Amino acid sequence: MLLLMAILLIILLFIRMPIAFVLLVVGSIGTITLIGYDPLTGIYSTTAYRSINNFTFSTIPLFILMAHFMSKSRIADDLFECILRWIGHKPGGVGVSTVLGSAGFGTLTGSSIAATTVMSEIAVPKMIKAKYPDWFASGLVATSSGTLAVMIPPSIPLIIYGIQTENSIGKLLIAGILPGLLLAFLLCITVIWVGIKENSKTERYSWKERWQSTIKIWPSVLLILLVLSFIYFGFGTTTEAASFGAFGAMVIGLTMRRLNWKMIVESLVTTAKQSGMIFIIVVGAHVFTYYVTMTRVTQDILAFIQASGMSTWMILAAIVILYLILGMFMDLLGSLLVTLPLVYPLLLGLGYDPIWAGIVIVLLLEIGLVTPPVGINIYITSQHSGVPVNTVLRGSWLFIGVVLLAAILLIIFPEIVLFLPSIM
Repeated sequence: MLLLMAILLIILLFIRMPIAFVLLVVGSIGTITLIGYDPLTGIYSTTAYRSINNFTFSTIPLFILMAHFMSKSRIADDLFECILRWIGHKPGGVGVSTVLGSAGFGTLTGSSIAATTVMSEIAVPKMIKAKYPDWFASGLVATSSGTLAVMIPPSIPLIIYGIQTENSIGKLLIAGILPGLLLAFLLCITVIWVGIKENSKTERYSWKERWQSTIKIWPSVLLILLVLSFIYFGFGTTTEAASFGAFGAMVIGLTMRRLNWKMIVESLVTTAKQSGMIFIIVVGAHVFTYYVTMTRVTQDILAFIQASGMSTWMILAAIVILYLILGMFMDLLGSLLVTLPLVYPLLLGLGYDPIWAGIVIVLLLEIGLVTPPVGINIYITSQHSGVPVNTVLRGSWLFIGVVLLAAILLIIFPEIVLFLPSIM
């Protein structure tokens, strides 16, 4: 019966049913086959409320709202331009500016798609103008913008992981800082190498122009540092930090006269839509989790593995391959919520740290956003930069290798992930 449910899940995904309803349908049918229809109605009557009746969930719409305020205030443009004026005249400087701008905007938004959209519009043309090949420029943006956005806090996928697995969201967000910086460093090394080879650079800016660009971004940088300090030093909860960030982003936008009341209303409406989408997925995931828990399949798999004598490294390698394949066909949140009921208890049973597991899983799933056939970041980059899809795909393979290298380093050296949370 479990095999039939797995086949049904795959069929529903392939016919493009929304992931929330895939989880609801499979979880419901599976529950009926195990315990009947009446208990299912009891699950429905309580799960939809209880699964999202969690104060921590308010972190999600607050961080999304903060991202929309920042995006509409064109902070990303200022951030990229500031970095470009300081280092763009060096060989490889434009590429490094793109990586650092992606990291900075990821910190402002926490959204892979938002970061990729904005950086495709402002960074790819600048890189091509600075003599970078179009495949390299578009591939860098498609890969780096998304992966850095989900690693460096705030990160919506890490918040979802923390809530679903009942781990500290503050520790998960802080744990993403060093892996994000490691990934940014590896990407910078790559673009500097190509930049020196292509002699890519822009004109040199005066010191006055550099300082003028710096003045524009200091309020946003200060806001991000304050939000992270709230979380790291325990001045407030993650939700309080998110609310402070959203309010601060609105104040900055209004003060700079780049945000008006119409934009504020649009941001609120879009935030409500996106939050509703996430919450209905969470409801479906809870119904699905009920079914998986009742089947005891995780305990059976763990018992089988222990009896087989397989090493933990072999099992971890299988899980890594699973997530790389899954990311090719499903969106990040869907893949995360479908697999957590099985993979999370398995990793805990093998003795892996739950904070480390969350960082590695989210990073592996992010690779799926730039691999075909789904590869949504590839299409977003192509649409907003004007570079053909095949060209973007060609360029992304090099940087997928860089991201995989970062994931391998995190697996070999888990201290990279766990150091900052351990001293919070």
